[in-house]
Amino acid sequence: MGSFSSTVLILVSALLTTGALSARSYAADLAEAAQAAAKEAAEKAAMGMFPLKPYAGAKGFVSYAPNGDFYSPGTGRTSFIDYNIGWNAAAFGGVTAGDFVKLQLDTGYISNNVSSLSGVTDGSGSVAAAYILGGVVLSAPLSPLTKKVIPFAGISVGAAFPIIGEITGQIDVPGGAPGETESFTIKGNQAVVGALLARAGVTVAINPKLGATLEYGFFQTADFSLSTTTNISSSGRASTDMTSHLFGLGFEYHF
Repeated sequence: MGSFSSTVLILVSALLTTGALSARSYAADLAEAAQAAAKEAAEKAAMGMFPLKPYAGAKGFVSYAPNGDFYSPGTGRTSFIDYNIGWNAAAFGGVTAGDFVKLQLDTGYISNNVSSLSGVTDGSGSVAAAYILGGVVLSAPLSPLTKKVIPFAGISVGAAFPIIGEITGQIDVPGGAPGETESFTIKGNQAVVGALLARAGVTVAINPKLGATLEYGFFQTADFSLSTTTNISSSGRASTDMTSHLFGLGFEYHF
């Protein structure tokens, strides 16, 4: 009987000891979590309600430009320029404001070569633009259970700087002999114009600081002025815009 009592006492003592250790471990975990939460709250309080954390990255895109409109005072607006597939390279940086908002600055260069010109022969040249844009990007993880795949959408506005590689070709001579042509030129004539970029995509988190992005963008400028030979526009003046659908990949790093 005495042996049985001793065994029971040993078991009870062991259970109490194990429970005490578990309680202490649980309490330590709670204390560690509380300290981490307090530290995060203190950092947010020190930085304001929406702590600003910097990030930066780079992207490369394929640029698909629809047929370009061409406006001249004599003929009005017509679909004139057919583009080849082009490219766009961009760098960006900004700050996250809270968990879902990014304030972002983009700068880049977009270019499309001329494939052909409506109604003329041997049309060639290029239409390009450098740009700097600022805007807002909204993002959120797909579910509370994962932060690996993060959809985003945003819009930016700013300035574009058109760069027109001289556009040339041959046009029929009015009233001339059949097949008689003369050359023409179209050149850029405006240094800066307004531009807009709308975007949507997903960021895939590689690690807590580095992410890969898959993005679609719609880029458009306001009309910018051109100077032409009089056989294209009797006034020697015309205008066009730059519109492009962008499809590409990039990386962003959070500091």
